[in-house]
Amino acid sequence: MNYKRNYISSIMLVMASMASAQTAEKADHAGSYDFIPFLPEWVNMLLFFAALIAVPVGVIVLFVGMYKKLFGTIWYVISLQPLRRKMTRDKLSRQMEYYRDIPASGNLKVASTVMNALSSNLIADYSGLFGALILRLIDRDALRIEFKSNMYGVEPHTTLCIGTWKPKDKKAGDAIGADGEELEHLFYHTMCAAAGQDGILQPRELRQYLRTNPMDAFFCSLRTLSKSEKEAANNRETASQLLALKKFLLDFSLIKERDISEMALWKEYLTYATLFGIADKVRDSFATVYPDYFKMNSLAGTRLSIVGNHSLVKFTNAAVEGFSSQ
Repeated sequence: MNYKRNYISSIMLVMASMASAQTAEKADHAGSYDFIPFLPEWVNMLLFFAALIAVPVGVIVLFVGMYKKLFGTIWYVISLQPLRRKMTRDKLSRQMEYYRDIPASGNLKVASTVMNALSSNLIADYSGLFGALILRLIDRDALRIEFKSNMYGVEPHTTLCIGTWKPKDKKAGDAIGADGEELEHLFYHTMCAAAGQDGILQPRELRQYLRTNPMDAFFCSLRTLSKSEKEAANNRETASQLLALKKFLLDFSLIKERDISEMALWKEYLTYATLFGIADKVRDSFATVYPDYFKMNSLAGTRLSIVGNHSLVKFTNAAVEGFSSQ
């Protein structure tokens, strides 16, 4: 239960308490339950007894919700979870200096699960995952991005339009969903449902849809891991590779030794940079290291400009708000 709901619930409980107190006072003095004059007395009696039941029940529910959150926070600190996670991160980081490949077969859900487990934050952060998923859908043309100048001309307005889902070309023997494609497919259907018939997605539409559809298939898939995904998420080598990849991306502009394979992976690098929350820094590093490539290749230049776009951040924030309200 978040603080906003607690605040609203508190106001409602205070109002109910005042109503029941006023009712009791009038009942004592007038000998009746006519605190709402235009309603029959028997209706006032029902409301009075309903308030007597609702107020203590509401107080108990509110207290339990706040107690759980408070107890969880206290236990998180007492158990030294932030320190233990930092020590784990440091230990795993020493296993390899840099990692230049894509961990966990490119499964973003596994990567997000591991990074949240290693994070010092009490609450899991999915903003990076939602941003990375949007980039994946743009890469496969399942989402189209359009830039439109706003009335002030300060920053182009970014619009997401629903495209067509195209499955990846898989090699024989590849496990379905092993690379997280299933989650991307479900996220695509969620975006389609949120956009509506016009096929144009607005941040408020995405936020509202996620808030009102808690049993959406994407939500259910995001909260669960398959057997293979659990094995990958619990593999210390996966965690070490993710931390080493993050370090590699942060130091990208400082590293002298590079090869052609790194340029071939630049799209995935930007996707994982978004997942890690370092998209702006990595985007600037790529523009510095390969300026000619992104100037000559218009598609690559557009793709680079998408990463860290402020308008796209609004979609990410809308997804986070909708998800956290459940």
